[in-house]
Formats: sequence, C-alpha cells, structure tokens
Amino acid sequence: MGKDQLHVTVDHLQCQGVGYCERVAPRVFRLGDDALSHVIDRHPPESEREAVEEAETLCPSRAIRY
Repeated sequence: MGKDQLHVTVDHLQCQGVGYCERVAPRVFRLGDDALSHVIDRHPPESEREAVEEAETLCPSRAIRY
C-alpha cells in the first residue's frame, strides 16, 4: 500500500446510520441491513478521495476515518 493510498474505515460504535456517506460515495460506502455504514472498498482509487473526504466531513457522528 502506498503512503498516500486511502484506507477507509467506519467505527460502528459511533456510526448512526444517517447515510450521507453512501449518498456522496456510493462506490465506497453502503448502509447494511443493520442500519450502519459499511465500507465496500477499503482501498478506493485516488479518484474517490474527494468523495471520501466529503463523506467524512458530512458524517454527524465522525465515524469515518481514511
């Protein structure tokens, strides 16, 4: 993994399942049957960086890390 490569995680203890992340980065996040956000691509391409950053900014519980 390169130094600047994204490594996306969601803290399920903090996640409230609001879904902003899935709306702005659907290639990276998906709400599961448990009503929590799940990362479907932990190492998305650089082209997804802006969407992941926006998802992190919009997350009201601050559960997203990259």
